[in-house]
Amino acid sequence: MKGYITTENYRASTKISSDKPENLDVLEVSRNSIGAFQLLFYDGNTNQIVLDQPLALPNNLNINTYRVDIESDLQLSAHLIDYYQDDRDVYYADKILEEKRHIYTGDRMAPIYIEIPVDQEIEPNEYKIRLRLFTSPLVDSEKCVWERELVVRILEHALPKEISKDFNLNIWQQPSNLARTFGVESWGPEHLRLIKEMAKSLSKLGQKSITVIGSEIPWKGWFSYAVKDYPADLFEYSMIQIHRNKDGNINCDFHYLDQYLDSMMKAGIDQEIDLFGWLGVWKAPFFPDVKDLKYPEPIILRYLDEEQQKFGYLNTKEQLQQYFEQVVKHLKKIGVWSKTYIVADEPKLNSLNAFKESIAELKKVIPDAKFKVTFDKEEALKELAPYVDYLVTSFNCTCQNPELNSKQFYVCNYPDKPNTFLNSNLLETRLLPILAYWTKTDGLLRWAYNCWPENALTDIRYNTNNLPTGDLCLVYPSKSGHLLSSLRMKQLYRGIEDFALLKQAEQRDYEKTQELVVTLLGEKDPKKWMQNSHLTQPALFKQTEKQFKAFRQALLKLIVE
Repeated sequence: MKGYITTENYRASTKISSDKPENLDVLEVSRNSIGAFQLLFYDGNTNQIVLDQPLALPNNLNINTYRVDIESDLQLSAHLIDYYQDDRDVYYADKILEEKRHIYTGDRMAPIYIEIPVDQEIEPNEYKIRLRLFTSPLVDSEKCVWERELVVRILEHALPKEISKDFNLNIWQQPSNLARTFGVESWGPEHLRLIKEMAKSLSKLGQKSITVIGSEIPWKGWFSYAVKDYPADLFEYSMIQIHRNKDGNINCDFHYLDQYLDSMMKAGIDQEIDLFGWLGVWKAPFFPDVKDLKYPEPIILRYLDEEQQKFGYLNTKEQLQQYFEQVVKHLKKIGVWSKTYIVADEPKLNSLNAFKESIAELKKVIPDAKFKVTFDKEEALKELAPYVDYLVTSFNCTCQNPELNSKQFYVCNYPDKPNTFLNSNLLETRLLPILAYWTKTDGLLRWAYNCWPENALTDIRYNTNNLPTGDLCLVYPSKSGHLLSSLRMKQLYRGIEDFALLKQAEQRDYEKTQELVVTLLGEKDPKKWMQNSHLTQPALFKQTEKQFKAFRQALLKLIVE
């Protein structure tokens, strides 16, 4: 059995040309941080790996079982990592499991992710972790077949306790999909439990924004009704219920919305509210619009007729205005309107006039409305920027238009790199917050936290011609009804640590801090990063673990000197 102790950012896969993992002998960890590394085992056979003590037999008794034993004076946790298949039939390790045993086929390594939380109080020193692998034959004594030690060096330096305070992270949430994937009642007790778990997960990353769905299916399910390569139901539904009384007036029920806001805010996500479904609503082929609705946006708002006890759809401008006014009044009543933005996603070039008309209509009803828009096309960006309060630009638009002072950049189904796809080098994910620092956007937006297709327990592929595998989520559903993190999430957090250190370092020596970033990036001018809107220059964004280690050490040296 071959065994490796390697870095946290190694991506095990079934690629024939996979890089051999680097051996890790010493792990350096700042206080108020989380040290992490991986164990990898491989012998070319199908094996069961277990992390706990109880007897655990595979169904096929011909499969060998190995038990991992970890001894240390440090507090730590160990997790098996599962693989997912990408659109080129390669399997990549990504999903951090809660189960303590897993069977790995002979075409892949068995990866274990180990974390060491290090608080402010721990003494800076060197600590040893003893790592052993035992064969666990059925009714016979175990035998140690592999043994190593790892030195963990706890540094004197302590990271800020609120590491993500200055990093503006916004990952859009999909609450309807959350309930649907786990098969629970929308807005029932189990859905609310999952929402709270999602809020806690996002809060740990430093999430700043709450996604509010203010109309029915604003993204038209990302065309899941028409795209059939892999089964998916991606419709997101309004958090606000509408009733129409016998006089024809509408009344809104904000119970679900308030529950959602309360869950997110109690987790510490309270800086911004992104209200979707009022502006830039997607038009989709073969999807019907509301009949007779004379309005620039194809807004879908469902109501219950209280007298007839049947559902219908708002289809007049006056009804829409009543609805908008009631929602805004409620948001003002609960004290969150000042932090609310009406958000639109990637205006299309053939609908720019309709977009301006929509803004004008909303301003008539809501004079103090603020608009936040994501842009992926430079022509749309330049024409609509004067109408927008909060600019968010694609990676390419950010690189090419630094004068617009975008507040965040985003990655989605492009660029090819750096990105957060399943097949992306994990260091690309870590690099994103550093790129936010360098482009002075100070934040990152990502469109999907949990936009899972139907079989997400084992397969996250969907519309792979347009959405590379992994684009739809950063977390995974589990069999037990919980959310599971990913190696990509872990590296995003590590990059947010880098961002915080950059902010500290520039207070000590701004020029030297800039030099360190240029050394890491290799090319300092963002306008030279891209070949076109989708592809970066081939030589860029291929940073190595060695480069990141040197970068982190140089930052720490600059801070503590």
